[in-house]
Amino acid sequence: MSAPVTHRQSAGSDRRSGTHWLTGPLGASVAAAVVFLLAWQVFGMVSERIPGPGPVVSAAIAEIERGEFFFNFAISMQRFAIAMLISIVLGLAIGIAIGSSRIFDNLFGDVNLVGLAIPAVIWALLCAMWFGFSDTAPIVTVVLSAVPFIVVNVAAGARSVPPELLDMSESYDVSPARRLRHTVLPAVTGYVVAGIRFGVMSGWNGLLLSEWFGSADGVGHRARYWYDANQLPGFVAWIAFFILFMVLTDRVLLERLSRRAFRWRDGDSAAKDPAAAAA
Repeated sequence: MSAPVTHRQSAGSDRRSGTHWLTGPLGASVAAAVVFLLAWQVFGMVSERIPGPGPVVSAAIAEIERGEFFFNFAISMQRFAIAMLISIVLGLAIGIAIGSSRIFDNLFGDVNLVGLAIPAVIWALLCAMWFGFSDTAPIVTVVLSAVPFIVVNVAAGARSVPPELLDMSESYDVSPARRLRHTVLPAVTGYVVAGIRFGVMSGWNGLLLSEWFGSADGVGHRARYWYDANQLPGFVAWIAFFILFMVLTDRVLLERLSRRAFRWRDGDSAAKDPAAAAA
């Protein structure tokens, strides 16, 4: 028979449940956003070179009303979607090859590390010089910026496959195609999602920079337009669009995919810890 709950315990539980949202992820995110907006407003009032939230919102609404936002954002998203599709295919193939074969690792492992070390701004400048003002430059910039991050994660996933499991599949004459489908690919799924998260962030930065340096349309071009016109509210509005899209994509889509891809790991942890599973 359970012990009765006292009034003090009930009040303490109510207080904890009432303030739980303040200490949880949602409450912390809201608090951080409020602090950021207040600090932004203060800096905007102190400095003439920092536009406050009001002018930036007005500039953003004006861009939407003129149709510039949807037109340029659609162009950037088309380029980005094509580039990320190419990046995922290339990153998956190269990552599995490097993680599964010592020969491929010796040939391309260091090359991929060099790709990780090169910032997106370098690829944007090079692609602008190579391809000029065309859709090719932003797409190639995103691919070169995103592929190394996908490769390094997929390679780590391929290396995590137990060698005994691969040896057993060879002993039973399992074909390489079935071994790849039923052994390697399930093992690298979570790593692929993690690589895509980093690739999206790096590739989105590369897209903005490429359109900034060598494009006649897109998000980066429009931000450059207001920057050259010395109109800081319009410039900051487009940068805010850029950052907001990246944050929402990561939080709403990629983070959920990552949790779903690694749910087997959380399940194993809960199984090993009965107290955690009961909680």
